[in-house]
Amino acid sequence: MNCAVHSDREAVDSCVECGKAVCPECKVLYEGKTYCNACIEKKLVPSTAPVTVPAAAPGFVNTSGMGSKSSVPPDLGEWNWGGFLLTWIWGIGNNVWWSFLVFVPYLGPLVMPWVLAFKGNEWSWQNKRWESIEHFKKVQRTWMKWSLGITVVLTFLLVTILVGGAMLILWGIQQSGVQWY
Repeated sequence: MNCAVHSDREAVDSCVECGKAVCPECKVLYEGKTYCNACIEKKLVPSTAPVTVPAAAPGFVNTSGMGSKSSVPPDLGEWNWGGFLLTWIWGIGNNVWWSFLVFVPYLGPLVMPWVLAFKGNEWSWQNKRWESIEHFKKVQRTWMKWSLGITVVLTFLLVTILVGGAMLILWGIQQSGVQWY
């Protein structure tokens, strides 16, 4: 049986309200029962009320992966190192397709890393299903460690190549017999 929303994906459960089949991405667990995104939204959010469930509230419901309808917990943090340093690579891993704007000439490489640094946590929470806030933070810390590590290694390699190249040029000039004074 396939998911009612994603017909190309295998269903893992069905909604207790409407009975539709749901894949892992569409599955929402609430009070030990499985719901689809549409039913959990009807159950928890009145149609006229904005979605503003605080993260620390009793009975907090994980609404990650629900797009703009997700309630973003306030304690996700404001800065995302993975988005800032790895831009499009981080974007693929977190379903943040806006990150590909980094390839727009001139402004993309200058602006997009900053946008991803400040909006990355929010967009990642909205576009990908996370097990919990703790899981989200753990994954983003891993992205931070990798992005900082890769940046340090690439910086070291670049400096080594530049210094080595400069030394090679100076050696070549010295070997050619040019007088320095």
